[in-house]
Amino acid sequence: MSLRLLEHWSAPQHAGRPAACLATTFTFDADFFAQDCLSRFLSLSTGTGDGDRISTIASILEEEDRLAETQVTVLADRSTRTQKRNLRWDLLPVAVPGDGLLHAKAAVLLWERHCRVLLGSANLTAAGYRQQVEFGLALDLDEHCQIPRTVFIELHDELLDLVDLAPGSSEVGPKARALATLTLFRERIAAADLPAWPTAGIHIALAPGRPKVNPLDRYEAVWRGGKPLRATVLSPFWDDVAPAPGIDAVRRLLTGRPTQERHLTILADISPFTGKVQGPPSLIDQGTPVSAYARPDKERRTLHAKLVLLQSDTWVAAMVGSSNVTRYGLGLHPGAHRELNMWIGCELNSAEGKALRALAAKGDPIVPDAQEWETPADEDEATGHQLPHGFVDCLLHLRPEPAATLTLDPATLPASWRILDPAGHRLYDSAASSTAIQPQVRVPLAPGTPLPAYLLVRWHVDGQEVESTWTANIDDRGALPPPSELREIPVHALLAALASTRPLPIAVEQELRKLERVADVGADTGLDPLTRYDKSHLMQRVRQSSLALMRLQGRLARPASNLDAVRWRLHGALGPLTLAESVVRTSDEQMVNGEKQFMLAELALTIAAVDWSAVRNVDERSVITREVTAVLEQIREQTQRLPSSQDATLDRYVRDAVEEALAKCGH
Repeated sequence: MSLRLLEHWSAPQHAGRPAACLATTFTFDADFFAQDCLSRFLSLSTGTGDGDRISTIASILEEEDRLAETQVTVLADRSTRTQKRNLRWDLLPVAVPGDGLLHAKAAVLLWERHCRVLLGSANLTAAGYRQQVEFGLALDLDEHCQIPRTVFIELHDELLDLVDLAPGSSEVGPKARALATLTLFRERIAAADLPAWPTAGIHIALAPGRPKVNPLDRYEAVWRGGKPLRATVLSPFWDDVAPAPGIDAVRRLLTGRPTQERHLTILADISPFTGKVQGPPSLIDQGTPVSAYARPDKERRTLHAKLVLLQSDTWVAAMVGSSNVTRYGLGLHPGAHRELNMWIGCELNSAEGKALRALAAKGDPIVPDAQEWETPADEDEATGHQLPHGFVDCLLHLRPEPAATLTLDPATLPASWRILDPAGHRLYDSAASSTAIQPQVRVPLAPGTPLPAYLLVRWHVDGQEVESTWTANIDDRGALPPPSELREIPVHALLAALASTRPLPIAVEQELRKLERVADVGADTGLDPLTRYDKSHLMQRVRQSSLALMRLQGRLARPASNLDAVRWRLHGALGPLTLAESVVRTSDEQMVNGEKQFMLAELALTIAAVDWSAVRNVDERSVITREVTAVLEQIREQTQRLPSSQDATLDRYVRDAVEEALAKCGH
């Protein structure tokens, strides 16, 4: 089950390039998400090397290139401790009002020509996808989809509400990017040929949960015929009280007749590790039979799936998703969690009905005195010291200098606290100002250190200093520079890779391995002071450079899914600005006289030859023009800093070409 769920992150055939992703989770493992989920969604390949420096460079290049073209957002409960991650994807901490938790587990995956929704019980962790029994489903918005449009619209609206709970501006930055993903999702829903009502034998309805909103109430949207007579409940966590509010809420759904046929069964898991019943002993006191859950296989996995199954003599309906059968999971408490579930209904004896009933496989009855019990740690409670709500938002900036804007709520801050970067450098603390703490402050980041994915916050509880992480996001993904590993790539390897018909990461790896082999045998690279003047070699370089620039133009001209993608194409590892900087850094011994100046001029003309109006929306044309002009101005500055080529005609051509490029772009 878990492996199948992971496979749903992979693009179906003909889906096209990844466009955007928005996922929600309670607990979160950034490494697992990046390496297992995101890599599948982005269709990342593995390097051909054995994890050496070159294959690492190729892998980083591929990941950076795909992420720059794709908007990725994860919403996680703010109680989750943050880990190091790539800042090209956003992690939004969500604080649920009333001390509830963000407990929903859903994902919207958008490719160029496909949309898929995942919903279930699994958190975005290795445990959720690999080590636990989980229930989940995948819904594809394609020509075969028979799910009513309203199901997807309701999911969109629920996700929109969750994004609204995240801190930050809705106009710019990470929250705005999440909203843009949901806008794209809504456009896909509108464009899909979906029925207004169920047309097949399966009925589906979204069942969100929050205070005063019980997901059980949505069962009627998928129910047909006489009222439910029988119910089976499965949950890894339960209310430890008799009567239990969650179990009683399910019992109240049994309104079918005759009354004597109403029957509720509790399925409790028996741990394959300890042999003990997983749940409070009060389950026996609920006035209904308790049986062991019959696991689907013999793998030793912890139960984390949740299920409510209703049956009549002709119909069956199952609720799967994130809600435990507790007062917090079913909206029965003022501090109830934000949940997402799906009801599925169909005829009892249909193939689908049999599959739903198989989810509630019943084992032997649990005999009170013959079984040992253990109550698992309550998932409905966050663990560890939680970041005080006074630390609202942390937004990173690269321009004009690396800094962090800290949004604070002075009324809910601890009495004494301090904020540090991951290396332990002090950034700000409660003693930083002689006056009242301001609700927003911009603090410089330690020079020469990588941008942090989180800050450390330390404060005192009962006289002891405690610590938590504070999630950080970047305001402008397009401002992120290429990783340092990518700046090692020589310009001739970059040009050769661009000229290749192979995917760029593979082409870069091949060129770097060629250079490595040459260095290993001490052979001539073809770039020594004598060979560089060889006519055949020079013509080969000219042809390669021309082809590379043509391919670069095509890369720049491709329609972009967002402005960050445009910025990456201009500033990224294979963009014209990086190429220009690499040309300037190349030693004079590796190029003929005037070659640097000529290459910079050709780069400028390549940028100007792009039809930028076709790259993004018309209303963003002025923004793109400013970005393109800024890059051209930097290239002009680089040509001006270079010494004369000693050829007046070439110098004049370079100067005129750059000015022509600027004029064509509206400068």
